[in-house]
Order: sequence, then C-alpha cells, then structure tokens
Amino acid sequence: MTFRVILIVFWTFILIAGVAVAVIVSVPNLADLLAGASQATLGAKTAAAAAAVAMFLIGLWGITSSHRAMTHALEMAAEVDRARKETIQLETARITQFPK
Repeated sequence: MTFRVILIVFWTFILIAGVAVAVIVSVPNLADLLAGASQATLGAKTAAAAAAVAMFLIGLWGITSSHRAMTHALEMAAEVDRARKETIQLETARITQFPK
C-alpha cells in the first residue's frame, strides 16, 4: 500500500515538473528571469517543449495507473474482509449448533 502511495506522489511530481517546464518555455519574460533560458535556440526550445509534453503525459498516465492499482487493492482487501467475516459467522453458527 505504501509503495503505491509513493508511486502516486512520484507521478504527480513528474506531472508538475512537466507543467513547470512548459510554463518556463512558453512565457518569454519568465524565461529571461530564469537564467537566460530565452537565449536558447529554437531547437532547444522545441526539445524542451517536447520534453514538457512528454513529462505531462507520462505523469498523467502514472497517476491514473497507480490510482487504478490502489483502487483494485482496496477492493480486494474489502472482499477478503467480507469473506473473513462470513467465515467467522459460519464457524460461530456451527459451533453453537453442535457443541462439543
């Protein structure tokens, strides 16, 4: 369970990093403030924009897949708990019906 939470946090970080790179590349004055990023060539900006889109999409994919896995694990745990309670109930009824 903890590993899945860590994965969701990791993919969320990747998503936010992708958005941050996209903002840095797309806003010209912001790029000037951040270490002269606007001095980069068009090829470098294009590569950074492509990396930002890729990071954003990978982040979205990772968050959804981790969430889906966690939801499945929680559903399985609920099913196991239901079966455990049912077994305890049946055993209690059996013991009550046929005392030793």
